[in-house]
Amino acid sequence: MYQFRGGPSILSEGLSVWLVVLAVCGVIFIYIVSGRGDSLQRAVRCGCYDRERIRQGQWWRLLTVGFTHIQPWHIAMNLMALYNLRVLEDYFGHAWYALILLASVAGGSLLEYATSRVRYSVGLSGGLYGLMFSYFLILLTYRSVSGLRGIALTLILNLIINFMPGVAWQAHIGGAITGMLLTGLFLVLH
Repeated sequence: MYQFRGGPSILSEGLSVWLVVLAVCGVIFIYIVSGRGDSLQRAVRCGCYDRERIRQGQWWRLLTVGFTHIQPWHIAMNLMALYNLRVLEDYFGHAWYALILLASVAGGSLLEYATSRVRYSVGLSGGLYGLMFSYFLILLTYRSVSGLRGIALTLILNLIINFMPGVAWQAHIGGAITGMLLTGLFLVLH
């Protein structure tokens, strides 16, 4: 059996990466949905994935897409998943947890950019897939059979979501690959 352990703290004792991400996503969501007119245009101003603007050099959108949400159900599901995966912050420590989450968002966006022609997308899902598959790899490494059963069901349900219309499955797959690669690197280094 494995034990979760904290890494070096880069944040104060009472503050965590998942809580900061939750707050940032919440503030941006309130801005996006509270104004009149087109919420997509407000999401664009906040940094959502916009293929044309990325092509013009706004590469930061590959990361900031993770903080933008338009529908209440979408932000609720993403933030609930982030909350449920917060145990990984105890395992990795703040810095590695933040690296895996944010790099998975960017990795997911890169795969979407390379393989999709979709103009806009929003959400933290690429980062969440990175964390879910990271958790799977940790449980597999430490041969936690009961943990593997639980995460396997979660992964299967989330992979089924990829077949729904309008889902940026490329961002999910890219995030999953990025999360597993960084987790593998973490396990080798630690």
